[in-house]
Amino acid sequence: MLKNARQYLKVIKKVCVNEISAECKVILFGSVARGNYRLDSDIDVLVIVLNIKDEWDRSKISVKLHKAINAWDPFEIHIVTPEEYKIWYSKFIDVWEEIT
Repeated sequence: MLKNARQYLKVIKKVCVNEISAECKVILFGSVARGNYRLDSDIDVLVIVLNIKDEWDRSKISVKLHKAINAWDPFEIHIVTPEEYKIWYSKFIDVWEEIT
């Protein structure tokens, strides 16, 4: 699953754009993006969405995306707003790849 992570991420991107927000961004980061993952690594995915109202919204989006790829492990999907990305995630993500 780690080797073909990008195929799963393309599905996440398609579902996000078509069913959640046309402006949705999907970003791969962490060890898979850096290329130094191990067999026990997770796949870190950042999904940036404009209109998250509350934690319930965030949870619904997460479930929808996990169902679309029919997998929970090893995906670690972080659903954030652009502001949350700027304030927190942009400070520690060293290598990333936007999924198009």
